[in-house]
Amino acid sequence: MSRTSELMKLPGTVAAGLFSRKGFLEEFEGKLTQVEAEEMAGLCAAITLTMEMQGRLLGRLADQSGWDGCYGWVTWGPEMSIVTIHDSLCVVQGRQASFNQLVKAMTESAGTEPVKPGGKGEPNADIG
Repeated sequence: MSRTSELMKLPGTVAAGLFSRKGFLEEFEGKLTQVEAEEMAGLCAAITLTMEMQGRLLGRLADQSGWDGCYGWVTWGPEMSIVTIHDSLCVVQGRQASFNQLVKAMTESAGTEPVKPGGKGEPNADIG
């Protein structure tokens, strides 16, 4: 089963997809037209690259490492939200979705680990 099919099973999810760093739609399922899905992929790639750039700038300003990776981002409106983790995106009905469940599932499907402060012996302990 595809990653998007798995993400579509999550409560509140109305669309799910995968996008490349260049903004191309790699895979998609849901209630958007093909054109809308392609535009969403471009939007998500552009915002992800912008967030990565902002992180690098913050790292320079703060003179601290650890700001240069963008693991994902969320934006929400009154009814719908967009959640992006790594190369995946989900469009969800905010009142019906569990963002904790969504981020966890997207993290697992991407095979990545969120960057988080860690203590000695924990993942990412050397960041910052």
